[in-house]
Amino acid sequence: MDRRGALLFEYNPLPMTAMTVAGLLLLIIVTVVALALPPELFGPLCFAPLGAAVLYGILQSPSPTRIFALGIEPSRPLWRRALRAPAYVPWQDVRNVYPAAYEISGAAMSPFASSAGTLVHTGLGLELADGRRIVVKFTPGSIRAFRGESPGFTYAMASVREAFEGLRRPLVSDVRPYSDGEVLEMHKEARRPLVGLAAIVYAFFLPPAILAAILYALAASGVRADLPLLLAAIVIALVPPIASMEYTIQKSRRRNWLLAELAKHEEAARART
Repeated sequence: MDRRGALLFEYNPLPMTAMTVAGLLLLIIVTVVALALPPELFGPLCFAPLGAAVLYGILQSPSPTRIFALGIEPSRPLWRRALRAPAYVPWQDVRNVYPAAYEISGAAMSPFASSAGTLVHTGLGLELADGRRIVVKFTPGSIRAFRGESPGFTYAMASVREAFEGLRRPLVSDVRPYSDGEVLEMHKEARRPLVGLAAIVYAFFLPPAILAAILYALAASGVRADLPLLLAAIVIALVPPIASMEYTIQKSRRRNWLLAELAKHEEAARART
C-alpha cells in the first residue's frame, strides 16, 4: 500500500503566471521592434532578455498539487524538482491547516492596486511542526474579487477535511485565543488599503520633479551634469517609489498574517462547536 494513502484530489496549476506571460509578451514586442533598427544597433545580445525570460518561465513550470489521505504534495517549480527537493509532507508533521491569503503575481508590488485593497486569493496554509509555513496556491486564470476562493481551493479544502476526519483530528491544533474585540480590530485592519491614494500619487509623481530640481540646481551652480551625476540624480529620484513599494510589501505581509490568524481562529471555533 502507498505510504501516502489514497489520492483524494489533484490540482494542475497554470503552466505560467500572469506576470511571466506579460513579461514574455512585452519582451517579444520590444525584440520585434528592435529588428527594425540599423545593424550597428542590433546584435545577437538583443535576444538575451527574451531568452532569459523564456528560460525563467520553463524553470518555473509547476508540478501538480496532490492531496492524499495521509499527507500532501504541494506544487513545486521545475528547478526545485531538478534539485530533488523533498515534496511530500505527511499530515502528522502538520500542526495547522487553514485558508491562507496571498497576492496574485505582482499585486503586492503594485501600490496602485493596494490603494483599493490588493487583489488577494485564498490557498491552503500549512504550518509544520518545525515552524515552517507553506502556502499552496490555487490562483485561477482570471482576476476575481477580494479574497476570491477559486474552485481549486474549494475542492482542495474539502479533500483536506476528509483526510483529517479520517485521522480523527482537527485542522487547527495550535492557535492563539483572541477575544471578540481583538477579532473585530483584526478584521478592520485587514480591510484597510495598504497605502493611501495620495501617498501613491506623491511617490510616483515626485521622481520627475526631484530630477528636474537637481538638474536645475546643478545648472544654476555652474556644475556640468556628467554621466555619474545624472545617474546619482536618477537614483535619488527613484527613492520615493521604491520606498512606497517596500512599505506596501511589508503591509501586505502584515495583512496576510492577520488573515491567517483570523482563519485559524475561525477554524478552531468551528471545531469546538
